[in-house]
Amino acid sequence: MKYWKDEAEAVKAFVSLWEACGKDQELIDGMKKVNQLIWFDYTESGPNCSFNVDSRDGKFIVAGGKPAGEPNLIMSLTADNAHLSWANKLNPVMAITRGQIKVKGSATGLLKLAPKLKKVALIYEQVLKDLGMEDKLKM
Repeated sequence: MKYWKDEAEAVKAFVSLWEACGKDQELIDGMKKVNQLIWFDYTESGPNCSFNVDSRDGKFIVAGGKPAGEPNLIMSLTADNAHLSWANKLNPVMAITRGQIKVKGSATGLLKLAPKLKKVALIYEQVLKDLGMEDKLKM
């Protein structure tokens, strides 16, 4: 991995990002409309490098690892590409067409949130600073 010292560091950053996004009402409302259990599978970067977000039935739960239930959507990519994507340096639609992100299930709802990636990128930048990981912002 280019940006991460290990998979635990990457998962901590991504879970912290989504927890911070959970404090933004606009993003929460968008995720509740997605209404899916999503597994962000970064295990190509390490066997424990993944997290999940459950926005089904009005919930918003973020947890490290593979979800206990069957996910509605699996987004598979490397932790480095995830970092670039959350930092708004990798267009997710283009990355899907190039095979950098593999999607299993319907990503239609999630892709509707693509216009909000700039807002997510600002939150991600702050999260990395708060975690003492601002060196990750040098891309």
